[in-house]
Amino acid sequence: MITSAEEFKRYIESEDEEENGKALDSASDEVWFDILLKYPHLSRDVVFNHTISIEVLERLSLSDDTNVRWNIAMKRRINRVIFERLARDVNISVRHRIACNPKVPADILLKLSKDDDPIVAEAAKKRISL
Repeated sequence: MITSAEEFKRYIESEDEEENGKALDSASDEVWFDILLKYPHLSRDVVFNHTISIEVLERLSLSDDTNVRWNIAMKRRINRVIFERLARDVNISVRHRIACNPKVPADILLKLSKDDDPIVAEAAKKRISL
């Protein structure tokens, strides 16, 4: 278990493959939030940890980093709040990713089918017809 922000940072930055792999261990929400506060540049690494809670995912979905939001949009276990937020994202690739997410609620998919961007709208329309 990861016990501090500094420990996670050390794992991420480690050249040792075994130690680097420990970055995928679980941690408390308190530790994850501390990492995001102290080391916001590690958000891209946090999002790849499959043990993070929905609360951490919600915080990450507010990130200024498009890559972080895009990676969250790919996850199957995001909640309604995150789906709604990312379906309105300013970035087309994030909205497209939500349209392609197999767990997106039908009403959100319907809204995305009317997106201003034709690629997003088309992806949603294809999913509606499945």
